Amino acid sequence: MYNAVAVFLFWTVLKFAVFEVTADWFSDLNSEFEEFKQKFYNSYDFGQFKDFDIKRFSSNTGEDVALTNLIEDVRKKTLTYQLPMNASKYKANKKSLKDFGSFDFIIVGAGPAGSILANRLSEVEDWKILLIEAGGFRDNITDIPNMYFEVEYTDYNWGFVSVPQTTACLGIVDRKCPNARGRGVGGSTLINGLVYSRGSNLDFDRWANKVQDSRWSYNNVLPLFKRTERFNRRDKRAPVDRSVHGYQGLLNVEYHLPESPQLIAWLRAHEELGLPISDYNAGTGLGASPAQINTQNGRRQDAGTAFVLPILKRKNLWVSTHSYATKIVIDHKKVARGVTFTQKGQSFIATASKEVIVSAGAFQTPQLLMLSGIGPRDHLNALNIPVVQDLAVGSTLRDHSCFYGLSFSTNYTEPILPLQNYVSQFLKGVGPLAAPGNNQGVGFYESQFTRGTGYPDIEIMFIPSNATTDLSQRAFRLTNETYEDVWKYTNPAKSFVAYITSLHSDSIGTVRLRSKDPFDYPLIDNRFLSDPDNRDLRRLYEGILIFLKITNTKAMRSIDTKLQGGPLRACKQHRYQSREYWFCALRQMTMNLYHPVGTAPMGPDPHRGDVVDSECRVYGVKGLRVADGSVFPFTLAGHPNAAVTLVGEMASDFIKNQYDKSSIFT
Repeated sequence: MYNAVAVFLFWTVLKFAVFEVTADWFSDLNSEFEEFKQKFYNSYDFGQFKDFDIKRFSSNTGEDVALTNLIEDVRKKTLTYQLPMNASKYKANKKSLKDFGSFDFIIVGAGPAGSILANRLSEVEDWKILLIEAGGFRDNITDIPNMYFEVEYTDYNWGFVSVPQTTACLGIVDRKCPNARGRGVGGSTLINGLVYSRGSNLDFDRWANKVQDSRWSYNNVLPLFKRTERFNRRDKRAPVDRSVHGYQGLLNVEYHLPESPQLIAWLRAHEELGLPISDYNAGTGLGASPAQINTQNGRRQDAGTAFVLPILKRKNLWVSTHSYATKIVIDHKKVARGVTFTQKGQSFIATASKEVIVSAGAFQTPQLLMLSGIGPRDHLNALNIPVVQDLAVGSTLRDHSCFYGLSFSTNYTEPILPLQNYVSQFLKGVGPLAAPGNNQGVGFYESQFTRGTGYPDIEIMFIPSNATTDLSQRAFRLTNETYEDVWKYTNPAKSFVAYITSLHSDSIGTVRLRSKDPFDYPLIDNRFLSDPDNRDLRRLYEGILIFLKITNTKAMRSIDTKLQGGPLRACKQHRYQSREYWFCALRQMTMNLYHPVGTAPMGPDPHRGDVVDSECRVYGVKGLRVADGSVFPFTLAGHPNAAVTLVGEMASDFIKNQYDKSSIFT
């Protein structure tokens, strides 16, 4: 059944999407490789792995053996894969600009917001929708939740890094924070940690107050969260508030099954301390539980799979993959008229009769806006880019700062089985490969800054045995010294890791253009732990103390939990585990949680740094919206993926309402 669906989807994509690059590339492949891709790999883009020995994936090979061989080969490949430093592979080699056609709406970027926008807007049959995406679709490797680190070292990751940092990421190679971002239909949901976490109800009431629009309040956005969601409890022991979940939506959400004794002990420790075990999507978010994740029976469900693949038959939707947007076309009246982009060495222009919607993510949305003349006047003038609209684009980058320096040993040893055993379990929807690789339990807590408010500003993520692999050093870009001090000499089968996160980011970074060349990566300056009052630093320190208190419970002592690794040589001047030591360690091993937001913030006043209004419309330019994490006015008390999807839902309803089509606001 699964293989039949794969074949059906494969031909559906070829028939109904604009797959010029993929179609031409497929024609060069032999039939045996094509048959393997259809039956075993379910892949639409296999270019980076095309040198594999296809005899290992023949049609006579069982699915578990074929997938085992594939995982082994991909793991070898990722060890030598070098992330790109620019987007030069998209450069056109032909000077002519071809007409790609006219559409009602053009959506740039197929992340969570762009994917659901394509779905909702194409519900209107007399609208023509073009979705432009630089990558391709998912494959069987992205489907595996615990291939998280491996997928980061494939073409699914843009591979951004920051400029050298001075306040955090000091234990990272060249002091450049990694900024992993997903490339493909689904965006970063192809490579993220899968956690579905909406944030606190207070986040959205605060959002509504900030943008002066009650439609963004918690009570008003909850129906849209529920409309999107298809909740599956899976574990009868899991805490669930049924009133806040949806059961008929397109995006699957289910509890991770807590199979690890370490995770179970961690949850029992909360009960021992009187901390709630709760459904963290039920309102305030306080408490701990197994992670709610975007999987379906143990397989990743990215936004492209949820929102785009099911609608490729719609005759009014065009999906142009491997297409890199270079500029928004804006006329002399400041009206967005279309988009220029490259695909397969050719430059194209597509025109929009109604609107252009930019959903390219918190780094590339500001890049595209600034390349098009929308951004800070001084910055654009310095690059000789004609200014269309002077706005604070890219001036308020925020992210969840996260400390990765806590590793613990236990007396529990995770059984190590042959990979094929794990693959067989995965094909049944269970086992280590079906577990989210970087996060299986989550807890939300109040710090000294929010205590008594019911508004969490600290998150702790719990990662049981076998999550500490050699690939983590590459994924986090740790220096050899940092890695050796914390993780190198640990036993992954007996260890677990805790990530401590500051949810309310007071540190603000920037995104700027490196040059006026659209194929140069933007300059990303995260500036973690740079806020003058050190609130982020103090939150993280308090999070460390909370976790150490949890590990000192009877439940955690029952598995002989002990802090391991350290002290960091970079902090040897401080007494180990003193306040001064932890402050030093935090600056060494704090970096991002890959949750960038806020680079085109929503608000009522463009003269005070706001870029879009409460309906996602760019100030001063008609026919142009931004709909992705860029519009967040601040970081949320949860992972942004769910709220980015919400932005797409909200924007689609704003658009339908504006053009007198059916919407929740009608």
